[in-house]
Formats: sequence, structure tokens, C-alpha cells
Amino acid sequence: MTTTAAGAAAAPEVRRRALRKVAWRLVPLVLLMYTTAFLDRVNLGTAALTMNSDLGLSAAAFGLATGIFSAGYIVLQIPSNMALYRIGPRRWLGLLMFCWGAVATCTGFVQGEGSLITVRVLLGAAESGFLPGMLLYLTYWFAPARRGLISVIASLPLYAVIGTPLSAVIMQGTDGLGGLAGWRWMFIFEGLPSVLIGLLVLGWLIDRPERARWLTAEERAALRTEVPAPTEDRPRIRLADLTARLRDVRLLTFTVATGLLWVGFSALTAFLPLIIKGFAESYHTKLSLVQTGLITALVYLPAIAAALYWARHSDRHAERVWHSAAGALLAAVGVFVAINGHGLIVTLIGTVLLTAGIYASLSLMWQLPIGHLKPGPAVAVGIAFTTTLGNLGSFASPYVIGWLRDSSGNFDSGLYFVAAALFACAALTVLANRIRAKES
Repeated sequence: MTTTAAGAAAAPEVRRRALRKVAWRLVPLVLLMYTTAFLDRVNLGTAALTMNSDLGLSAAAFGLATGIFSAGYIVLQIPSNMALYRIGPRRWLGLLMFCWGAVATCTGFVQGEGSLITVRVLLGAAESGFLPGMLLYLTYWFAPARRGLISVIASLPLYAVIGTPLSAVIMQGTDGLGGLAGWRWMFIFEGLPSVLIGLLVLGWLIDRPERARWLTAEERAALRTEVPAPTEDRPRIRLADLTARLRDVRLLTFTVATGLLWVGFSALTAFLPLIIKGFAESYHTKLSLVQTGLITALVYLPAIAAALYWARHSDRHAERVWHSAAGALLAAVGVFVAINGHGLIVTLIGTVLLTAGIYASLSLMWQLPIGHLKPGPAVAVGIAFTTTLGNLGSFASPYVIGWLRDSSGNFDSGLYFVAAALFACAALTVLANRIRAKES
């Protein structure tokens, strides 16, 4: 065998070895960042079990405080991704983590609706660059055909499986310590780790494959056959990169579909502990804080299994659209089962279907606009553009559901609102795929 033939035969093995190294070194860190980011965002839902009465918050006021998080998120996501694209993920994401950890810790000292809303706006502003930045960062290391499963692994809802019971335990175990309510200690104890992880990111994260000294030169070259290197070290993003996204009908339709999926996602992250507690009470079952947290965590376990299986299936068949739409439809069906089930077990099965469908669809939906755009500034701006407009669903969903809860006395009408959004999400996802792609 000639040297050239031997090199060609070895290339797939070198690429597999390089991808394994990248996956084991970077994906756990990205997952840790994602977990702490979303725990600092969604632990408000667990705190609500006692915080709302302590602060005198109605369901609508709590929904406003939850949804207002997206205000800073919406305003700053595009500028933040521009900054990440210019100065690199390591420095930018590390700085963001440090800032949002500090703000999340301060949530333990809010005194009423006004201060809670202020802290939530600041938290959204600090976290605004993380999700689009994470999605952009993964495009630097993994080819499109591999990003479905990788994105799911990097965004597993461990913040719910581990974080929700942990939050409940902290709240119940520290209540009254130092004269502070347990929910205050929970915010403090869960905000500080983000500050420390931000410092870890500054020393551990690697911006791009060509700077990874833990890969051999042969492995770096093998990665570059899948993901081309950037054409310039300090790329510029122009206003035209944003205006081009605004004229892209296909991207806009994918974006609206993503926002409708986020209506369901935000409902889960904001209200799931309260929804489970409400369902239990409707069947004359009273749950403690820890019991509510454990049941919430158990609901998410099938969601993890469904998301991993569905992403692997999507990668294997190189298909995103119908996989994304099917997840949204499963979630909508889960809503109807949960509301109309006779007995707590059937209701919880419906809640499991809702959660599993949303998480099976969520990471795959992110890949649709990414796959539609060319690498470079278009992807950086396009990802941020999609998550920015998509977060309008996150902004509206908690307030609408909270208002419907106050008006009707239960979560049924709010959940029907979620089901309608999920059905529309599935329809628009399929429609967007039929729109002729323009040069992006």
C-alpha cells in the first residue's frame, strides 16, 4: 500500500479520534454552562411555591416577572453574538457567566414585584448572549450532520432533573436560617456557582480547532475537512448582514415557528412545579416542596430519553423538519391528555408527553435556521436573530398563562393556549421548508 493510500485509509479514523476528543473535552463544559444558565433562569418556578405568598404576587404578576426576563434577552442577543464572533467564545462566554451568576445571586434579596422584575431584566440581559453563542460555538467544531445529537447532549434538561429537587431541598432545609426564607437561600446558593464556572470557562474553553493544542496537527487537519476554518481572524459584521435576515422569508417563518415552540418551553420552565402541584390538589393530593420537586424531575427523565433518541434518529436520516414538527405535535397531544385525564397518573403521563415532545423538538428546531444560512457572519447574526424573535414567545407565554390562571382558577385554559401554539409551530415548520430558499 502506498503512503497516500495509507493516509486516505487512516483519515476517517483520525477524524473519529479527533471528534471523540472534542466531544469529551468541550461538550461536558458546554452542558455545565447550559445547566447553570437555565437553573438560574427557571429556579424561579420552584421558588414560586413559597415566594409568591411571601411577596404577595398574583399568578399574573409572577408570569410578568418570569416573562420580563426575555426583555433584556431580546434587545441584546444580536449585539452579543456580534461581540462573540469578534472577540471569541472563551472571553465573551466567560464574562457573561460571571455577570449572570452575580445577578442571579442578587435575586435572593428582592423585596417585592418591582425589585424582582428589575433583577429578572438584568438577568436576561446578562444571559442574552449565551444560547445563541452556544449554538454558534458548536458550529465551529461539528459538521451539520452531527449537530443534532451534539446540540441535544449539550442542552439536556439536567437543570430540571437535578436542579428542581435540589432547589426544593435547599428551600425546605434552609428556611429560617439567618432569618431568611428558604427560597432566598436557594437563589444565593445556586447563583454563586455560575460566577466560579465563568472563571473556569476563561481558562478551559478553546475558541476554535486550530487553537486546540490537545489535538495533534493531523487531528486538527481532519476536523477542518468537516468544518472549514474562517477566512479572516477578526471578521466584520455589517448592518447588511442584519437587514438581509429581515428580508429572508424562509428564515422569518422558521423563526416564528421557533417562537411558538418557546411558548410551550417557557410554560414548562416557569410553571411546571405549580402545574403539578395544582393537578395533585385537584385530585385531593397534597405534596410537600421536596415531593413536588422530585415529581417534576421524574417528568423530565423521559424527556431526556426522547430527545436523545429523536436527535440520533434525525442525524441518521439527515432530516430535521418532520422530526421537529413531530415533537411539537406530541407535546400538543400531551396537553390534551394532561387536562382531560381521569386520575393523577394519567395527568402526569400527559405532562410527560408534553415535556418529551418539546425537548425532542427544541434542539432540532435550532438546526433549521442554522442549516439554511451560509457559514460566517450570516450564521452569527441569523442564530441571534432567530433566538431574539423566538424569545417573543418566551416573553408573552408566562404572562398570558398567569393571567388565564388568575381568571379561570386553574391552568387548563393556559395549557390549551400552549397546545394551540404547538400545533401552529408544527404547521409553520413544514410550511417554512416549502418556501424557496434565497441566497443567505
